[in-house]
Amino acid sequence: MKNDKRLMIAIIACFAISIVFLLVIVWEVQKSIDYDKKIQKMAGKAKQLVVEDNRDFSIYETSIGDDAREMVLIPEGVFTRGSEDGDYDEKPQQEIYLDAFFIDKYEVTVESYAQFRNAANYAEPSFPFFPGDSKELLETPNYPVVGVSWLDAVNYCKWGGKRLPTEAEWEKAARGSHGLIYPWGNKFLEKRSNINGTADGFQYLAPVGSFPMGRSMYGIYDMSGNVAEWVHDWYDQFYYNESPMMNPEGPDAKSNHVFRGGSWDSRKVDSRAAKRFAATPGRKDSILGFRCAIAKKDLDAKRTGS
Repeated sequence: MKNDKRLMIAIIACFAISIVFLLVIVWEVQKSIDYDKKIQKMAGKAKQLVVEDNRDFSIYETSIGDDAREMVLIPEGVFTRGSEDGDYDEKPQQEIYLDAFFIDKYEVTVESYAQFRNAANYAEPSFPFFPGDSKELLETPNYPVVGVSWLDAVNYCKWGGKRLPTEAEWEKAARGSHGLIYPWGNKFLEKRSNINGTADGFQYLAPVGSFPMGRSMYGIYDMSGNVAEWVHDWYDQFYYNESPMMNPEGPDAKSNHVFRGGSWDSRKVDSRAAKRFAATPGRKDSILGFRCAIAKKDLDAKRTGS
């Protein structure tokens, strides 16, 4: 009887120990679960920091052009033009001064160009070949307009009370005052621009403004990829050797005009902000569009009627 009592106590003790041990295990498992949740939450926040753009673009003045499109003021001052590591026509890298100017925040869209065509009874864009559905691209309102010549771009900008940006203006708007390699920084990062391939989410063109993380320091969209953009200047491969250091407007008339920025069909190296391209003024292509600009002093004069 005594032995039975001891056995019962031993069993109860073992059971109690088992319960305690089980509770400890449950507690440790719960701690592990809570820890994992905490780590996942922290990781989520870390990823969020990567994808969210906390730059403050509100510090840059904006204005609306005669074509009802938003422009951003690029302040006067010096910026680094060209690249010692780039192609021969990007050299020498040097400091250039520009007066303040406004430039379109977005590439000119199909919708905006259609408004111009209707108002001016102007010809439709055209291009000889496109691998996708060209009709859809020509008619989608928020896509950048393509299939426009240099003169087409000039005429649109005049209608909108503006002009094409000079090559130097375009480059400053794209890379900031310190000569960044890409609009967002000195390293190519995925999903910052629409270039060749589908890793960025688009096989061909993308709606303007699809890559907010790819904005330049002034908040300008699509300065790398999507469509390359006509600028004012004639192309001279040696122009940087003789260019004035203040407000350069390009060489005297040559055979080709400059276009900048790379496109949906470009490689990474060709989507650099310093990269220069050239084409005959009449070229119409599925990779070529434009945006407009205006000197601040000219916009101020228009506003005051002087």
